[in-house]
Amino acid sequence: MSVTEEFTGFPEEGLAFLATLGTKNKAWFDKNRDVYDRLVVPPAKAFVVAMGEALHDQISPAIEAQPKTNGSIAPINNDLRFSPDASPYKDHLMFRFWEGPNKKVAPMLMIRMSPADGVGFASGMFLSDLDLWRSKIDEDTTGKSFAAELAKLVKATKAEVAGEGLKRVPKPYAEDHPRGELLRHKGFQVRWIEDTPKSITSARFVDWCATRFNKAAGVHHWLVENMV
Repeated sequence: MSVTEEFTGFPEEGLAFLATLGTKNKAWFDKNRDVYDRLVVPPAKAFVVAMGEALHDQISPAIEAQPKTNGSIAPINNDLRFSPDASPYKDHLMFRFWEGPNKKVAPMLMIRMSPADGVGFASGMFLSDLDLWRSKIDEDTTGKSFAAELAKLVKATKAEVAGEGLKRVPKPYAEDHPRGELLRHKGFQVRWIEDTPKSITSARFVDWCATRFNKAAGVHHWLVENMV
């Protein structure tokens, strides 16, 4: 299946391969590389194309979806420089879709697809301009609108908000600032996990994912409008 073909789901054999990959070494992977190249890579690329189209229609036509490794598909190998005791390979696929000229700091929508652990969703960005972030969170109009969108998403998904980097609210903001928790952030991500649906082996998986991302649309739009 080439990237130009329709996404028809992740095949069960490919999902089974992925589920065990995290326990394998390089010799095993090299020996079984044909399974990965045949049953994991092509549907992953097709998924990115289909997911990109869905996100363009439902969230923003400016979202980037690149069907390649180090584009919208994260490398399957772990970076052992930072985790030397980790397995050489991941047991999941990570997809990234971003909106903005610089992928590294652009608002991003992410999917972590693990056959064993479920499907994770996230919205967030690296806060390269903390002064801008803090001014937008502090200002009543923009700050309240973001807090409201974030609260709505957390309520709908029981999401976790990550990225706090400071123990105290930074100066010159008051310690009892109504959005003090957000002012303490040095990065921002809101994320949640859902059980893997049966539709993962069919084309319907794209719509299932898009429906979940729609819940994060307000947060994503705010990040694009205020931080890019």
